[in-house]
Amino acid sequence: MKALRWIALSGISLVLVSPFGEAADWPQWRGPLRNGIVPDASGLPAELTETSSPVKLWESEEIPSDFYGGHGSVAVVDGKVYLSVVWHRDEPCDTRRIDGDVLSTLGHRGHDFSPELVAKMEADRLALSPRLRGKALDDWAAKWVADNLTDKQAVRLGSWVTGRFKQGKAALPVSVFETLKAAPKEFPDQAAMEAWVKSQQFDNEITDRIIKAVPNSQKVANDVILCLDAGSGKSFWRFETPGEPSGRASSSTPAVAGGKVFAALSGHIYAINAVTGDLVWKTPLTGRKGPASSPLVEGELVYLQQGSLTAYDRNSGAVKWENKDASGANASPALWRGPKAAVILCNATNQLVGIDALSGATLWTRPGGGDSSPTVVGDTLALASTQEGQNLSVWNLTSDGPTLVWKKEFLAMRYASSPIIHEDHLYHLGSDRHLCLRINDGETAWDYKASSNISSPLLADGKLFVYENNGGFLAMIKADANAYTPLGRSKVGALRCASPALVGRRLYLRTGSSVACFEFPEG
Repeated sequence: MKALRWIALSGISLVLVSPFGEAADWPQWRGPLRNGIVPDASGLPAELTETSSPVKLWESEEIPSDFYGGHGSVAVVDGKVYLSVVWHRDEPCDTRRIDGDVLSTLGHRGHDFSPELVAKMEADRLALSPRLRGKALDDWAAKWVADNLTDKQAVRLGSWVTGRFKQGKAALPVSVFETLKAAPKEFPDQAAMEAWVKSQQFDNEITDRIIKAVPNSQKVANDVILCLDAGSGKSFWRFETPGEPSGRASSSTPAVAGGKVFAALSGHIYAINAVTGDLVWKTPLTGRKGPASSPLVEGELVYLQQGSLTAYDRNSGAVKWENKDASGANASPALWRGPKAAVILCNATNQLVGIDALSGATLWTRPGGGDSSPTVVGDTLALASTQEGQNLSVWNLTSDGPTLVWKKEFLAMRYASSPIIHEDHLYHLGSDRHLCLRINDGETAWDYKASSNISSPLLADGKLFVYENNGGFLAMIKADANAYTPLGRSKVGALRCASPALVGRRLYLRTGSSVACFEFPEG
């Protein structure tokens, strides 16, 4: 392993420079420092215009995403791009299933509405006049949402309710979804499925819609790790082995260290030779299949949240320890090197957990929880979480445990984007807002509505880069607390939940069907 170096960051004590490789590489989730910061970046354009926007250099062969390939991001090391994908495909089958995908296709959303609220929503939907349409219907639906839903319900489910009103009588009744959720797990054939649906005595139109929504195929999957030429997008090698369907939740980003690629896929975590693509070892996952959490490599161990924080020997794959306090499988662990010991920081299901990196013992717990990864710069920890009253928080890390500096509450549909720390300020570019807060007291520098939600931003050359409009655009914003200064945006067509990687002036990202490379003109 390369020697560790320490460098000073303005306003924040010290930060560990990654042992993965050269600073220009992007060897893991959120980059070389695992905090979204590109060290020593320079030469990027001052703004994004028609002549200074990044130009697409190449696009790979087809790679599925979402329900067929998840939302994992790429790692870039030594001129190679690495991506791990649970690669789903449909195969014809005799059996039939009415599962979550079918319910989603039919318009189902999970909700916390009371029976009385559901009854009112359904009665008002059925009573709508067909002459109410366009802006008048939009205004009516907006008022209904404001009058009947809590603020939190409106953020999470307002668009779903509005959509049902716009469908009018064509929307499937909520009671039908409740019946479908109680359907047998699997039917032996098409005839058995149709017989069960017809036995529920739905209206003929509803019966036909349900039957048409049930596929005559089943998803099967392989665990795939790809290595592409960073200069052309052509394949260097492809590791592929049978996996199991795990859906779009399988969104882990590989970590590359010491000549190996570490990747968590549907049922195993793998170590692959980074040059040849040969299998070094694989170890079964004991928690959730297909985690979204991305491996962290530190010393001789590889760490992964997969229902618990699990430490694997990086050379053999042997499980060294498992800590169930760090539940959850969506957030990725972070590292803090304290004066006494290295600490693994985990945003678990319902709490923030600090775990001794060597022994696996829980050192402390604090309020937190959710899908966002902890951000660490020096002794400062920033966290976005689903914890009520504490959706953003900043902590001072000490050997006795973290002390709360401040916390902030705000309403959002999702709190998945991970923050950036820069020059005594926290930047949260997600949850449908662009927000800058002072590190030492939480004072708001600026706060603007924006169409950025799940993807995590990066910081380079004094500029913040973040997706907008579901990944359709890459926005550039000046990393300056004094004023919110958008510097333009470029159309990139990215996969909205994945996050970009920046190496030099080249931007590597996932689209809905590929990996693509863009290059910024020199600034």
